[in-house]
Amino acid sequence: MTLPVQSLFAEALYTIGTPAPAHISALVPEASTRRYYRLTLNDPSTSLPQRETEDGRRAGCSTLVGVHEDAATAPTNMPLVTGIQDMLKKNGVAVPEILYADSEAGIMLQQDLGDLSLNLALRENSDQADALYRQAIRHMIRWQRIPDDGQCPAFRLSFDVPKLMFEFDFFITHTLQGYYGVGSLDGLREDFTEIAETLAAPQNKVFTHRDYHSRNIMIHRDQQYIIDFQDARLGLFQYDLCSLLYDAYAPIEKTLRGSLIDFAFAEGQSIHGQTRAEFDRYLRLSAFQRLVKAMGTFGRQAALGRRDFEAYLEPAWQMLAEITDGDVKLRGITFRMESAIEKG
Repeated sequence: MTLPVQSLFAEALYTIGTPAPAHISALVPEASTRRYYRLTLNDPSTSLPQRETEDGRRAGCSTLVGVHEDAATAPTNMPLVTGIQDMLKKNGVAVPEILYADSEAGIMLQQDLGDLSLNLALRENSDQADALYRQAIRHMIRWQRIPDDGQCPAFRLSFDVPKLMFEFDFFITHTLQGYYGVGSLDGLREDFTEIAETLAAPQNKVFTHRDYHSRNIMIHRDQQYIIDFQDARLGLFQYDLCSLLYDAYAPIEKTLRGSLIDFAFAEGQSIHGQTRAEFDRYLRLSAFQRLVKAMGTFGRQAALGRRDFEAYLEPAWQMLAEITDGDVKLRGITFRMESAIEKG
């Protein structure tokens, strides 16, 4: 971490009446322009939120998460974060407290929820997967019921055709062409456009997190919290569900996925208002688009030197094969992509 960033965190802490941190450690970076740090404070008497140790005790020093974002994007992104966080908190959705935000400097201080993500909890307690996922689905349905308050910026954005096509094009550029070295595929973009138009057409859209996967759900004092929600916008009921259940970071067994989809369909009936056939159609298309979007990120990050993201491409392809099984159109698109990759 550079000295200027360290100084910015010290200034932010001073502004909220807290001494400079005794220790700053970088947290594992995600596929983001933001960088996260744990700030450990040598002041156990502080009233700031404290992090629990693995055995449930409160840590001797208070800790915060410091966020640093490039000054070019922070003035746009940070007001989105604070606006969405405020709306979610008011509606009973568990989100980290934000104690300080300076969008011009690209600095934010927020509650430290610890290190236990849903992803880690699933690996450590696989026998609890069904209960953990059902809790996550109920959490999702809570924010899907939130009406437009006229203030939250997420309600001014939507998964429209341009946004969906941006994500499809990102996959073509950075994964098919950039990572796999595939040339142009005739008709592929037209096929993607048809899918985008179908997904954008329904009027019944709800608040969507947009990146609701196992790494963006933290478990703190036995409660699930959501993080990384700055890209939230209006979308179909199925979008966040697909992000959660078709997650290359945490692939789940097909039978369990099917049971959880049944649960979500029933629990959210009053929100989506669809027949089961309609629900499954949009679920399949949403899962296809979401997986392709995620694979675009994996290919791009691998090209930037984050080779750990390569490992997620294979489970993504496997889930793509699963959701396209029995759908002639989607299976044909997937087969053409796979064949082009094999030919190199």
